[in-house]
Amino acid sequence: MPLREELRGIGGRIVNHFDTGGDAPFIIYQYLPDQEWFVRRDMRELCLWLEAETRRVACVAITLADLFWRALEDSGFLDELVGQERAAGSPEALRDLYAAVGEILREPPTLPDRVIVERGDCDERTAVFLYRAGALYPAYRTSTLLDDLRGRLSRPVTLMYPGRLVGEYGLSFMDRTEPTFGYRALIVPREAPS
Repeated sequence: MPLREELRGIGGRIVNHFDTGGDAPFIIYQYLPDQEWFVRRDMRELCLWLEAETRRVACVAITLADLFWRALEDSGFLDELVGQERAAGSPEALRDLYAAVGEILREPPTLPDRVIVERGDCDERTAVFLYRAGALYPAYRTSTLLDDLRGRLSRPVTLMYPGRLVGEYGLSFMDRTEPTFGYRALIVPREAPS
């Protein structure tokens, strides 16, 4: 099966970075949330393409869902948070709960700290892929994650972003939030479902 055109574009930018230098690209691969399983396949195919002998780019795929749950477990509040979510009787109570979860992800080690650790010691010619970002909704916005990683991770980073593209530069996380503009990353929309 040939690589999707938008994936070939992402891969080309990553390879070009390693071959010619310059700032490491930060890329958002935007897709509608119901396309999650297709996108996981897309990511595997792109990694195989990048790892081919002609390109020799190592790939590290990091699931944000696993980091999210580890952060909650490490906080010691997981059971309490689950109980509060079950007992929440109003949208206000849920908002407060999600705000508390967001605070846990911002406390050291922060979610970006966890991504850096998860990446580990990697070859200089390594691209990082972040997926399962939907688990962060609605407690943590991915723009915060990318902004923090930009100054700390000098490797190409591609975020698999479940949401809707609004105009050319707005992103609605999980297709439920008001659009956020100002992502400092190239947005590559996934074209029609396959």
